[in-house]
Amino acid sequence: MPHRQLRKIGTDSVGIVLERSDFLERDGILDDEGDLPENTTAFTERLGERTYLVRVPEDGHVPELHECAPIRRVAGQLYLENTTSGGEAPRAD
Repeated sequence: MPHRQLRKIGTDSVGIVLERSDFLERDGILDDEGDLPENTTAFTERLGERTYLVRVPEDGHVPELHECAPIRRVAGQLYLENTTSGGEAPRAD
């Protein structure tokens, strides 16, 4: 995973500049000319110390955490670790 330079924007904001837009293009975030459509927004959420989640809405819908594949993958890994190490898995009911 490449490191990205954090940059100060204005007096109270910080941004990350992506040198490559391959993922944005593949995910359909860029328009046909390879530009960001006007008023494109992203939601950031602090998950913990030095850990942030960035979600870009699609048709006005911001994906919930449980809809994000990487979050589901980590949850599944934690579940398997807990159940295969002899620990009881928490029940959903």
